[in-house]
Amino acid sequence: MKRMFKKAIIKRVMKKRKASQNFDEVKSELHQLPIDADETINNSYYYASHDLEGNAFIMRLGQRGGEQPISEIWFGFVSKEGRAYMNSQLIYPLDESPVKTECIEPLRRWTFSFKGKVVPVEAGEDKIAIKCGEEIEAEFEGEFTSDYGLFEFSRDTHINAYSTAIAAQKWHKGFSEELKKNHQTRIEQAGHAKCTLKVDDKEYSMDAPALRDQAYGRRIWSYMDHYSWLVGNLEDGRAFNTVLVLYPTINVVGLKTGYITCGKEYVNLLDVDYPKHFITAGKAPLKGNAQAAFSDKSKAEIEFETKIIFPYQFNDNEGGFNVYEGITTYTFNGLKGAGIAEFSYNTDKKRYENF
Repeated sequence: MKRMFKKAIIKRVMKKRKASQNFDEVKSELHQLPIDADETINNSYYYASHDLEGNAFIMRLGQRGGEQPISEIWFGFVSKEGRAYMNSQLIYPLDESPVKTECIEPLRRWTFSFKGKVVPVEAGEDKIAIKCGEEIEAEFEGEFTSDYGLFEFSRDTHINAYSTAIAAQKWHKGFSEELKKNHQTRIEQAGHAKCTLKVDDKEYSMDAPALRDQAYGRRIWSYMDHYSWLVGNLEDGRAFNTVLVLYPTINVVGLKTGYITCGKEYVNLLDVDYPKHFITAGKAPLKGNAQAAFSDKSKAEIEFETKIIFPYQFNDNEGGFNVYEGITTYTFNGLKGAGIAEFSYNTDKKRYENF
């Protein structure tokens, strides 16, 4: 009864907040890392694309400020023949970043590129990518286009998801301030990517559905407890996204968010049921399933199997966070799909093992 009462309060607050929001999509598209940003401020760009033949890439540029500004780099590419490459260095000085991206037309067109060193990799134990060759130079460039709008998580996540997550928590002194302090703006956009990778005297091209993501605001990697993310594109042209995130302030049931596209619109995720061991194992599951429900009353059985996982680890003064970025095949109510299965864990297992 107490939780229901808290949930009703949160719903009223959220409805008022959403009604007063005026999220400027064009301004968001043009957002840059503030000149006075410290090392806790993140401005990151992420792209991923997959086709049903087995070609796939992921790429992230995370910009951070401070006395010595840095860029956090992810790059992974898998060809349909099974060849795979990933970046050999995670952190660069900001002005030496091998990843570049630029907004050419807000909401419609972005360019992206990677020019730097990669290593050939293959799936090792638990499908984690391991080095299988010497470091080599690579050039990758492409263009992302879209006629979808933006899915902005603060604005577009279903009110019921926020109210359920927050009502489950104990409202201690300073709880609201901590939520605000660790807030980020995060947008996603479904679209299409055309790109080419030149590496090892070979050239690979892709022309496939894609996802673009931008997040900016305060991000301390070790603050997060856990993150589960199943996202992909289906053979019928739709895109889907299901997320569960756990923070110290939202760790009882977690915040669940996402969507399924219908036409050019995003239909809200209402709930996703991830098996408990996805969260408590501390390492990425290689296959499994989850059930999802959406606001148009549709439901989905999502099954996945991961081919290779690109691992990225971040450490700071408070601890560390392991990110496992899996290149994955899907079935979604029987439809074929491809995408990412990302499972991330705090290096302190006590933060999530008793979820």
